[in-house]
Amino acid sequence: MVKSVLQIEGIQAETLAGMLDNFKNEIINEVRGIKPQPNAEYMTRSEVAKLFGVSLVTVHSWMNENILIPYKVANKTRFKRSEVENALIRKGGRYAQG
Repeated sequence: MVKSVLQIEGIQAETLAGMLDNFKNEIINEVRGIKPQPNAEYMTRSEVAKLFGVSLVTVHSWMNENILIPYKVANKTRFKRSEVENALIRKGGRYAQG
């Protein structure tokens, strides 16, 4: 292990301690601002097709058009429910049937 020495001159210990404490608090606040994503709920191609009232071929087309982002889970295609819902909102509901 390599040790290095940092020598600071022209600042009082209390001032340095206060600056370090402020820096620590800023880092903590930054970390607290990062919220872990809850476990994403995944949907099958069939569930997506049923939700939109379309065929599996249409779901496949949406994958090719990057409207829906597929994920491979255990060699199966899945979609994050939140992304599927956002795709509907992004496209102004134009794919919704009904």
